[in-house]
Amino acid sequence: MKKGTIQLLAAAIFTLFMQAGEALAQPPPLPTEQHSIIVVDRSGSMTAVRSDGQTRFKVAIQNAKDYVNLPLNIPHFFAVWTFEGSSYIKEQGFASATTTIATLNRLTVGTGLTPLAYTVCDAIDALFTYRPDLGNKAKKVVKLVSDGEENNTPVGTQCYGPSSTLDAPPYTTNSWEWKVYNKFATRNPNTPPPAGAFFPAVLNVTVLSGYISLWNMSASAPEYSPAGQVMTPRSMSTMANYFTFLKTLAQNSGGSYTEIVDSKPAPVFGDTNQDFCVDNTDYSEVLANYGATVPPGNPAADFNNDKVIDYYDYTIVVNNQGVGAGCGSNSLFINK
Repeated sequence: MKKGTIQLLAAAIFTLFMQAGEALAQPPPLPTEQHSIIVVDRSGSMTAVRSDGQTRFKVAIQNAKDYVNLPLNIPHFFAVWTFEGSSYIKEQGFASATTTIATLNRLTVGTGLTPLAYTVCDAIDALFTYRPDLGNKAKKVVKLVSDGEENNTPVGTQCYGPSSTLDAPPYTTNSWEWKVYNKFATRNPNTPPPAGAFFPAVLNVTVLSGYISLWNMSASAPEYSPAGQVMTPRSMSTMANYFTFLKTLAQNSGGSYTEIVDSKPAPVFGDTNQDFCVDNTDYSEVLANYGATVPPGNPAADFNNDKVIDYYDYTIVVNNQGVGAGCGSNSLFINK
């Protein structure tokens, strides 16, 4: 091949590469639909009893139902998956909110391990096989509700790998964190995203935490290996790194991160200042940011995570006035 031909070919390849990078860096158009796969952890530790007497699993189901009931200005369709042991169950294909609430109400907890990476990565594939005719005009969301770190993704599946030795992107190459992060960012577990890329898949995650109690929990909330052995709980430092991973992935993908601590009340949609009560303070915060996109608007007032604080967020804060375990006689409420 002549030198000039090689140079032209190299230039063409470089141009295509740059165009691909620029395309990833461009924000997607405004969505016309939202598609969410709700992924619920059914592993053994979800039977742990919180300080309010409820199990983590019960609180997780309520959080998922609250998510389903959030109003949006576009149609929203939901699928439901659960994971436990070495695999996952597709509990429901994409359907309406009413059907999804019924599905969530019938779910039960298990005793097995946590194949989180396996489930989440396969869920992303399923998201993009639903309504492909919409292209990038459909917002694709994994809504994950879990309390435990990945510990049982099967060998040979697309996001299998050891834990990363790095606590922030780029994660250790071929670790499960590296693969999951890449899957959200490029839809390919082995292809890292270019700087500034917009993620095609969004992670909205709720983690249930309180692992300081896990060392004494093996009898009340065990997770069993395939051989029937009770698994040793993770250390506090390892779990902190795991939660940081989820928070980073949620933020970088344009999603949300919520933590529900065993010793505290469950959070309420409409609570902007995390005092576990929806009151006049939250109402005032929504009004102060009304009409703003996020950012620069306060993301705490964007309850449905559609990146704009509008009538739907106003509706949430009004309808939830007085809701929350933190509401007391001194709480101020607007007149509905």
